[in-house]
Amino acid sequence: MTLAVAAVVTTLVLAGCAPTADTPQPTPSATRTPTPTPTPTEIPELVEGGTAGQNRPFVELVIGELLASNPEPASLQIIDTLVAGGFDRAAMQVTEDTTRVGNRADSILFSILIDGECLLGQVAGGAVATSLGDVLGTGRCLVGRTLSLD
Repeated sequence: MTLAVAAVVTTLVLAGCAPTADTPQPTPSATRTPTPTPTPTEIPELVEGGTAGQNRPFVELVIGELLASNPEPASLQIIDTLVAGGFDRAAMQVTEDTTRVGNRADSILFSILIDGECLLGQVAGGAVATSLGDVLGTGRCLVGRTLSLD
């Protein structure tokens, strides 16, 4: 039995010294990082019958385009641009583009009354800023002196 045990031990020892088959290693390959598909930017449009909030992006777009070509537009140019965009002139107000002493106004305010809500805008320094507001007790959106749009 000793001889049998010695044979088994020798076999096991020699088996541990035998070369093993190479384990396949993964080879690095160029991995492509997927590029996200660009999401098309939605161009704002007039929402006929929409709210002041729904039409705010469109107002910013059309006035922004006006300012790109003329950073200091006259008050009536702002109104004409909005009318050309589809808004009702009768629903608008705008402040004067000159002061009482004839100097250029630092900013021009405009408003559009849309379904009981005011879309307010300010043009200054070649930029437009907009906000939404409540209708005043007068039924209008702006306080103070505004141009006649008749």
